Amino acid sequence: MPTDDEVEHRIEDVDAPRTARRKAAAQQVNQLAQRRATIVAQLEDVEGQLGQIIADAEDVITVDELARFTDLKAADLNQWATGRKATRARRKKPTAGKPGRRSGTQSAVSPVDGEAPDLKVAQLT
Repeated sequence: MPTDDEVEHRIEDVDAPRTARRKAAAQQVNQLAQRRATIVAQLEDVEGQLGQIIADAEDVITVDELARFTDLKAADLNQWATGRKATRARRKKPTAGKPGRRSGTQSAVSPVDGEAPDLKVAQLT
């Protein structure tokens, strides 16, 4: 029968490759995340410069003209000019029912303790 130290060494030998892969994966993700953060900061700077140039030149060239001359989308040019991120269209919320109330049937499960209401009654009797 092996000693406690031998068992510990056997486990370490088996876990070593997995530990090395975990360490490598974590380091790679960390490095790429740092690189991404740098690139995002650079992109924000470039977009700010684009917006400033577009805003400064609006008295001599329109966004539509810039789009036509540069083959860029007018929406992108407008986004840079206003300095706002593009937003997605909002979905309409259903208007059925009264505000603050759910439509449809209520759940058979009590939100407080997760038991069905009928079971609570059965347990009390």
